[in-house]
Amino acid sequence: MGQAHDRGGRRDALVAQTLPYLFSQALTSGSNARPLLRRLFALREALPLLDYTDESISDFKLLLLRCFVSPHFLKAEEGRKLLALVLGAEEGRKLLALVLGVSEGLAREGLELIRAQVGMMRGRRAAVVAYGEVVFRAWKDAGWVRGEIGDGFLQGMVEAAVHAADKEVARAARRILWAFVEQKAVAGVEKLVFRLSEPVLFRSLQVANSNVRHNALHLLLDLFPLEDPDVTKDVNDPLLEKQFFLLDKLLIDDCPEIRAVAVEGICRILNQFWEVIPSPTISKNLSKIVDDMSKDSCNEVRLSTLNGLIYLLDNPQSHDILKVLLPRLSDMVSDPALSVRAAAVDLLLTIRDLRSFQYNKVVGLGTLLSSLADDHPRVAKKITKLLIPSYFPSKLPLKEACDRCIALIKRSPAAGARFCEFALSEGSSSQRLVGLIKVSISRALSPSGLNSEQTDGLVIASAKLIKSLSDEGSNLVALRECFANAKLKLLFKTAVSDGAQAALLSMVPVVSPDDLCVLHIECMNIVVNAAVTSKQEECQEALLAAHKLVHLSGRSDDMFEELTNILQSKASYFSGIYGLEPPSCPVASTKRKKGKSLKKTPARSDDVVGNRSSTPVILNNEELAAVGGAAWQLNEILKAEEMRAAFVQSYAEIAFSSLKVISQVYIEQCLHFESLDLSPVLAYLSLATYSALQDVDQTDMSCSESTIVNQSLDHLLRCYDRFVNGSVTVSTNSTSTLNKNKESAEHKHQQHVTPEGNPVECTINVIMLGTSILKFIVDTTTIKLVNESKVRCVGFASSYTKYAVSAMKRHSVVSSFNGDDLKDILILTRSSFTYAAKLLHLVLASSTESASPPEEAFLLANNLLDLVPAVESFAGPRYALTLVSAVKQWLPVLILGLGCRWLIGPESEMATKMCNLGDAELPLWVAALAKNELLEAEEPREDDQSEQGNEHEESPSSKKLAELMVNLLKKGSPKILDSFGGILLSNLQLALQRAEHGIVLGLARFVCDKLLASSSSSSASENLRLTHDSLRENFFEIDRHCREGLVDDEGSMQKLESAKILIQSVLPYDACSQTS
Repeated sequence: MGQAHDRGGRRDALVAQTLPYLFSQALTSGSNARPLLRRLFALREALPLLDYTDESISDFKLLLLRCFVSPHFLKAEEGRKLLALVLGAEEGRKLLALVLGVSEGLAREGLELIRAQVGMMRGRRAAVVAYGEVVFRAWKDAGWVRGEIGDGFLQGMVEAAVHAADKEVARAARRILWAFVEQKAVAGVEKLVFRLSEPVLFRSLQVANSNVRHNALHLLLDLFPLEDPDVTKDVNDPLLEKQFFLLDKLLIDDCPEIRAVAVEGICRILNQFWEVIPSPTISKNLSKIVDDMSKDSCNEVRLSTLNGLIYLLDNPQSHDILKVLLPRLSDMVSDPALSVRAAAVDLLLTIRDLRSFQYNKVVGLGTLLSSLADDHPRVAKKITKLLIPSYFPSKLPLKEACDRCIALIKRSPAAGARFCEFALSEGSSSQRLVGLIKVSISRALSPSGLNSEQTDGLVIASAKLIKSLSDEGSNLVALRECFANAKLKLLFKTAVSDGAQAALLSMVPVVSPDDLCVLHIECMNIVVNAAVTSKQEECQEALLAAHKLVHLSGRSDDMFEELTNILQSKASYFSGIYGLEPPSCPVASTKRKKGKSLKKTPARSDDVVGNRSSTPVILNNEELAAVGGAAWQLNEILKAEEMRAAFVQSYAEIAFSSLKVISQVYIEQCLHFESLDLSPVLAYLSLATYSALQDVDQTDMSCSESTIVNQSLDHLLRCYDRFVNGSVTVSTNSTSTLNKNKESAEHKHQQHVTPEGNPVECTINVIMLGTSILKFIVDTTTIKLVNESKVRCVGFASSYTKYAVSAMKRHSVVSSFNGDDLKDILILTRSSFTYAAKLLHLVLASSTESASPPEEAFLLANNLLDLVPAVESFAGPRYALTLVSAVKQWLPVLILGLGCRWLIGPESEMATKMCNLGDAELPLWVAALAKNELLEAEEPREDDQSEQGNEHEESPSSKKLAELMVNLLKKGSPKILDSFGGILLSNLQLALQRAEHGIVLGLARFVCDKLLASSSSSSASENLRLTHDSLRENFFEIDRHCREGLVDDEGSMQKLESAKILIQSVLPYDACSQTS
């Protein structure tokens, strides 16, 4: 008996040593943990033998608790995937569940660990599911721990699933609960879930917090139908009705996210529980979803509507009612949101596979073909997949399938071509598509019974098919056989539209790689015809295809020579009319020699002046179109890297000299053009840039040493300066001429002048030109091609911006812009503002104490800020606020530009750099800022409210701009705030001199109440020296005006006295104690 006792003691000691060892090894063995988990599970009956109240077992208890955060014990799925760890198998979960039943204290600690882990399981779905299974096993197998899990742990999970602020935490809690929900058949589970959820759920679905409603809705959908298993059906039916009532209410919830979940959730419920839901409830919910939710203002709700209906179609019992309802969704194929349109076609694809449905009764074929022709490729591919069984079925003989596809092309050529574009990717056989190409080409060459649009559709469809098949080498031989016997030339004669010609030209490298010149004559005809007519915009697609084919055939010199001949001829003609120096190169007649690139040519003093006539000669539209067509093509050639190098190397000089003359004429005569085509100016600027870059690449000189761009820019700025200086004095009569000293010249063409009294085109032309030049300046300055002309560039930007402000002020008096013109000029204004602000930034960034920024930077910053009130008076607050959004990102640069003469430079020179405003006008933005301050401060009486309202009109955009300035200045350096305050007080002094006493009071309010309100007097005197000196000086000047009677009326005197009080409130007492 003693021996037996000894054997029992040794066995207990062995268990106490073996279990900790195996647990420790399982936790640290990585992918080899599974055998250890099996051994531990075999020893599971030994766990209750240990005394968990003994202090010596504390280390083992910690070891057990580590199992709850170990992936080897949590991972449910076996596998040897090459991940960071190869996780364990089912035994780990069983063991954890067993651990929960070993000790009450250990169970509580384990559940607390799981509860804590749930809050950190962001994105770790598998681990959360594993926790749910562990807890469910513990609840099921360990009877005494059920109360702890049910009343404590699971109740906490329900609360977290509903009230968690983090949606990921709520989702993790629901997954824990789902382990119980999917086991409803187990005795006691359904009652447990009902008892824990019912008191919380229905109340939470109706609270004010949208996040709680959203979480509660998700939980309701997981638990549906929530019923008490211990009561009869009669008692549960009202509960079911209550759930549908709340779901119906959530369909019209204020939160779009809740509506989206409710729609899809109801469809899921109907799919799973169709048999037990009353028919009136089904009809009511589906009608509401189809009629109302499909027209919801939120894209996600409409998308959820379609996704829910797709899911519901899996239940055959829903088909009868959906046959009636789904045709009401036909408009969703044309929905504004791409995702919704794609889902609508997915719905049709689902319907197509159901025998009891016909998709064309849901959405008409005409609507589908329209979407196929014009919609995004994502939608067009789905529609192609939908139509393939009907219009190119694989089960029919090839001839019959081709006839169907040809019929589709004849019905809608654009849609048919798009169908062919995606037919291969959506499952059609490549061999059958080659047969379709042969049939299409044959029909296009014998177009009896076809109109030109249908013939072009066949050509484009064939080109789309050839492009999709070109990657498959096995089909190339068959494709090339289709175009034997000069069929390409014959097809080109039948192609009428720009798209059809472009499609044919794009075919050539695939179907005729050995003879790329087969359509060379046709390509050159396209190039020349487009260059000398006003309709090049109608054939741009074919033009670009012709350019590419001519280049691939190795005969690009022919094209370059034709275009440069046209430009040189027109430039010579213009120079004769306007007395300018003609282009330096003769008209090219033979193939030019390589290596003749653009050289650095000195600027001539008569480039701008020339010999002028006294008679204004205005070019007609055909002459302008010819120049614009050739220049547009040249610009496109320069954009194509493979053609640009060849052109710049051999043709740059003649093109550059021609474009120089043409650009000068365009700039100086832009007021006389009904609509200005900027192509010549853009081509001139692009050619200068690329020529300069090529010179840099071919030599060792730096970008800044290149003078080509600097000379071009100098030429343009002199032309623009001459134009602007002349146009400043021009009245609104746009027929006034800028060049009054031109020579008389007979002109055989009729002269076209902008109609008198219509300055809209003139203003748009000027702003278009200015924006293009600004963009060129910024681009070339950024890549350091412009070096010595930065000051002049800033001066140009300032002059141009001032012109734009002045033009808007003139037009604001008489509103002469229609909707489209107004939109165009505002888009241009916003673009030019961005370019000018970026230029200002580049200039300020390159300034140093020894090379301080020019005064033009200060003027440019003022003029750019003036654009905001100018646009507001010209177009209204709505447009001005959109400009403020662009100003916001550049506001730090503008503020630095205003104070640059104070901020950059030696400290001793700051006081002497105060800008002398002299007799200048107050900047518009300063006046608007001051008037807003007055409007904000005054409380108009009823008897004079209307009168004051007329005097100070509200300026929302200027108010928003002022708020942005104050916020930015408060966060920045005191030195910047000091310089800005000095600027405003300089304007205050100017307003006082001009007797604009309202502006004086408004500026004083802004500086004292907004800028200096939070500054203590002692520290402010040190950090804001310039502002306080200016305040003191203005205080004495205002005081002098009041004492010496320089103010006439009582109202102005009151404003000055108020300004004195405001200034005195922020200055030290002794600073204002002097009187003189």
